[in-house]
Amino acid sequence: MQSDQNIDVRERFSRIRIKKAVIVTLLFLFLSSIFIVVGFNKLSGPNAEILTFYILYAVPFLIYLYTIKKYDLSSIAIFEGALTELRQVWFFVPLIIMTIGVVWVSIILLDLVSPDLAEWYFDWLNSVELFEIGPDTTLIQYGLIFFVGAVFAPLVEEIIFRGIMVERFGAKYGYKSAVIFSSLIFGVLHMDIIGAFVFGVVLSVLYLRTRSLLLPFLIHAANNGAVALLIFFDESINLEPMDSIETYLENIWIGFLLFVGSFGWLIWFLKDNWKIVHEAEAFPLKTKEDIDDFDG
Repeated sequence: MQSDQNIDVRERFSRIRIKKAVIVTLLFLFLSSIFIVVGFNKLSGPNAEILTFYILYAVPFLIYLYTIKKYDLSSIAIFEGALTELRQVWFFVPLIIMTIGVVWVSIILLDLVSPDLAEWYFDWLNSVELFEIGPDTTLIQYGLIFFVGAVFAPLVEEIIFRGIMVERFGAKYGYKSAVIFSSLIFGVLHMDIIGAFVFGVVLSVLYLRTRSLLLPFLIHAANNGAVALLIFFDESINLEPMDSIETYLENIWIGFLLFVGSFGWLIWFLKDNWKIVHEAEAFPLKTKEDIDDFDG
């Protein structure tokens, strides 16, 4: 049972003007770039990167809070409910396995086409490091990195991709298109496009099933938190063999086992839940202002 505030927030998401949202987004990127440039000039290393990520997520979060307050709505209402579904937070496990499996199989297939191409792809994956973590990283820096990666980023991304985008594009184009489109954008903005796309689809379906961002947020946070801990304790758990492409090519069966197993879980999940996407109904238009917002 959803509260009236939860319903009002979701309805407001479905009424956001697309053109206005695009303009605000461009303005946000422009203003953020100024702060980021200033930050990199004043700071260096992890501190500059930490500042960059906090700015990138703080600005859209503040815009969200301002918009919610403007319409006298509760900023946490969209996270209400779904308490009986929290046991499914474990879904982050097959989603992580799927990401690993997709990367593993991609390396194997690329190697069949061109070993040089597979080597380039592998080197590119290893070159993308969001934060410079090393012996000099302080406990405070670890804490700030973990919070922005495992809490703040999932919180903001769920509001934007699962909350606003799914409801807005669901109202305009139908929820099936909204789930695919929002997940595609989510995938493009992440390093692992295929894995992130599937991740977005699963969380979008869970959002539509519960009409709450709580479960998607917790799964997203658990996923990012697990990855962050792996990075933090890289040396302690000896992941060095995974830094070599030979490890992937010599253990083809592991890659395909992870890939097939995780996609088997995905097929089961979608078979059980995709009907929810088809049955989801958009909020009805009530006034001329609603219609103007919908067309705008």
